[in-house]
Amino acid sequence: MRQVLGLFFLCSAVPCMAEAIHLGTDVFTFVDPQGNAERPIRVFYHWPKNFRPNGPIHFVMHGVKRNAQTYRDQWIKHADAKGFLLLVPEFSKKHYGGSRRYNLGYMLSSKGRLRKKSKWSFTAIERIFEQVVEENQFGTQQYSLYGHSAGGQFVHRFVLFMPDTRCKLAIAANPGWYTMPDQEIPYPYGLGNTKVDDAQLRRCFAKKFVLLLGSKDTDTKDKNLRKTPEANAQGPHRFARGKEYLRQSRTLAKQMKVKLKWRVQTVRNVGHSNSKMAPVAAKMIR
Repeated sequence: MRQVLGLFFLCSAVPCMAEAIHLGTDVFTFVDPQGNAERPIRVFYHWPKNFRPNGPIHFVMHGVKRNAQTYRDQWIKHADAKGFLLLVPEFSKKHYGGSRRYNLGYMLSSKGRLRKKSKWSFTAIERIFEQVVEENQFGTQQYSLYGHSAGGQFVHRFVLFMPDTRCKLAIAANPGWYTMPDQEIPYPYGLGNTKVDDAQLRRCFAKKFVLLLGSKDTDTKDKNLRKTPEANAQGPHRFARGKEYLRQSRTLAKQMKVKLKWRVQTVRNVGHSNSKMAPVAAKMIR
C-alpha cells in the first residue's frame, strides 16, 4: 500500500520535490513556498495498520533537543493502539535554531518586528495537515496536537495565536515558561505588541486545550529552564508556572465573561519526561 505525498509546487528558486507517505514508519520532507521555503521540515511519521482514510491525525512536537525521531518512536505504540496517523515535524537547529524560530513560532524577526503570519512556524502545522489530507485523499477534517517541554511552549502559543485552525484538541506538557494572556506585558512574556485583541482571546478560550503538568517537574536548577526575571515571575519551576498560567487565564476569562475550555491535569509522580507524559495524553485522543 503506497500513496504519493506530493509537496506544494514551489517557486523557481526552490526545486519541486515529491516524496511518498505509506503504511509503516518513515520520514518525508515538507517544503512550504508560502512560508519559509528555504527552511525545509522533515516530518517523521507512523502510519499504523488500523488507520482508516477518515481516521484521526495527531501531531507531536519535540522538545529543545529537536529529536523528532525519538518522539515519534515513543509515540508509535500509542498510534498503533488508537489507530491514528502520527506526524512529528522536526524544526531542526540548522533551519530553526533558537527559541525565536521554534518555541516562539518564528513570529518575530531578529530585530523584534512582527513577521507575516504566513511565515510563522505555527502555520506549517496547518499546511502539513492540509498536504497530507489532500494528497492522500483522506476524509479527516481536524487534527490533534501535543507538545512536550519546548514543544509544549510551541503548542500553548499555537492556541493563543492560531485560534482559527482545524486543531480540535491541543495538549501542552511541561512547558518551561509561558506567554501570559495579558495584553499589558510585552511579547514573548505577554500579548503586548502582537495585535491579539479581546475578540481573538475569546476564540482562544473556546478552543479545547489541556495543560499537562508533571507533579515532580520542580527542578529549579534545570539548565533548560528559563530564569529571566520575567520567567521567574511566573513561578520558580515548570509545575508552578503551569498552575499560574491557568490561574491567570481563568481570572481573565471570568472578567471577560466567557467560558474557558482550557483545563490543567496533573500527572502524579512524573517529572520532565515525554515518555511518561505521552501515555496520559494519548488517552485523550479520540
